[in-house]
Amino acid sequence: MKKLIAKEKNQVVNFQGNIESTKEWINQTLQKTHKEMVELFNIDFTYFRDIKIIKQPELLKHLVERMRKDLRENGIVYNGIQWKQIFKNLSKNQVTDFFQNFTFYNPKDEVLYINEEIIMNYPEKIISICTHELSEKLLSTYLSPRQEAPIHELVKTYIEAKKTNNTTKLHELLDIYINTVFRSVFKEGCCEAIAIQTLRSIGYELETASLEKELLLGNLKCIKILFTIGNKRGGKRAKKAEMRLRYERQGAQAVNEESLVKEVLRSSQIIKGLSYYLGYPLAKAVLEKYGIKGVKLALEKSPPLEAQYFADPQKYLALLEKLQTVN
Repeated sequence: MKKLIAKEKNQVVNFQGNIESTKEWINQTLQKTHKEMVELFNIDFTYFRDIKIIKQPELLKHLVERMRKDLRENGIVYNGIQWKQIFKNLSKNQVTDFFQNFTFYNPKDEVLYINEEIIMNYPEKIISICTHELSEKLLSTYLSPRQEAPIHELVKTYIEAKKTNNTTKLHELLDIYINTVFRSVFKEGCCEAIAIQTLRSIGYELETASLEKELLLGNLKCIKILFTIGNKRGGKRAKKAEMRLRYERQGAQAVNEESLVKEVLRSSQIIKGLSYYLGYPLAKAVLEKYGIKGVKLALEKSPPLEAQYFADPQKYLALLEKLQTVN
């Protein structure tokens, strides 16, 4: 296992493959980071119940089980054979790279799951990655519970469209999905902005400067993907008419469940992998100008659902200014 640097004491800690020592070091560092985050944003939220460092195959199992529970809660049930196929798709070589750096906090059991691959290959990034998950936890406490989760709304619209062959509902499904993507990108950017501001406040200046540079360069390279996704709404009337005609010819039954699952997985992989880059500049601008209250207002009242806001944050800040006045 590569060496990890405990920056607060400016000393090198070599864990030599000792997972328990690694876990303890991460836990101690994150507890200090958590305390700083609570004080910095004046939001009291709980720390992780546990931290688990697991190998990639085990992480995939946890992820699939989480997906299974989330979908079941929202009315979608697949049999064992279908879940084996989903697991197989996730385990294929073309998506393996996506999960090599994948770490997630599960709100169901309050556990932070860390992929062992990250510690082995990118030890210098582990604290910034885990601080991002702390930010997710902060926002889950700070934001008001949504009356209806986006995935639940998606499922309802999809089921209704299938039952009635309703092309209008299929267009609604597309809009809901795209809105969910844009909100998710912005939220991930907010988590990254909160994490960087926290790390900077406790002395990680060089690390955050390097990370911020990476995020801004990544944004320039990837921003076009948001315009591509936004254009799927059919922006222009002619394109909308063309899509409507195509759906009417094919019928709603042409929307195959298996292909939908694959498309959602593929899109989720792309967005999850790029959302930090795509959402960070806009989220940083909101956090710096309006603070954490501005982030809450944006996510709850009027999230940025157009690609132009991510390309030009000033346009969105002007929109938030109006909301600030009203609220």
